[in-house]
Amino acid sequence: MHAGGKYPIAKGMRAKRLISMREAVEQLLRRYPRKARLARLWQNWDMVMGPELAALACPLGERKGVLLVGGEDAMVMQELVMMRDEVLERANAFFMDGAFFTDVHVSLNLGKRPLDGLTPPPCRERAPVILPKLDGSALGSADPDSPAARCYAAFLELARSGVR
Repeated sequence: MHAGGKYPIAKGMRAKRLISMREAVEQLLRRYPRKARLARLWQNWDMVMGPELAALACPLGERKGVLLVGGEDAMVMQELVMMRDEVLERANAFFMDGAFFTDVHVSLNLGKRPLDGLTPPPCRERAPVILPKLDGSALGSADPDSPAARCYAAFLELARSGVR
């Protein structure tokens, strides 16, 4: 029981002496070195992946040597699948002592939590997309018989009539 006698403490959890928070964290990191190394990767994700890749890929965790990476939509996910070798190479290069990861698994982010219990940095939000006005100005330069122009003309008619 703890000092007040109300809450049980798990066996082996009671400290024989007070230690500083720094010492406690160092002991924890020595006890779980793999998780500590992953935490350093999450903290340095932008630097490791570079600005272009870091903007697309969010680290979701690690499972059995596979780096789990999330993308925010299907197009980003496809891009990451095509770049998986580069993601794997950069992540392993960060550790500098051989291959830490054996593969990269890409999935949709969809608010997933990391599987290893660590909290990687959240994905950056994209700037809002400003859509052009639907005034039909692009339709004048298109071939009126093309399927794309006919589809755009039909879309403009629906937009102007207020149908959603």
